[in-house]
Amino acid sequence: MPTPAQTQQDVVVEADDRGRVSLGRAGVQPNQRHVAHVAPDGTVILTPAAVVTSYEVRFLQNTGLVEQIEDNRAHPERLKRVDRKARRRG
Repeated sequence: MPTPAQTQQDVVVEADDRGRVSLGRAGVQPNQRHVAHVAPDGTVILTPAAVVTSYEVRFLQNTGLVEQIEDNRAHPERLKRVDRKARRRG
């Protein structure tokens, strides 16, 4: 069943006494994060967002490493099995 967001239907929501609105009827999934932009005219735009750690940002900025990982994932036949128990003994 398509959600209201997928069918492009308008949904009326009303803020409670604390300024909160429920967005489930508008197609927002539970536990989904968004960046909210409020325009001068009061229009609110929600853009789906993901939290990325600073470690992940540094990794993603290393294009050579990202390309190497993508290439290795595209060619799993090149992977070598490592016996971790044997490595600990050595």
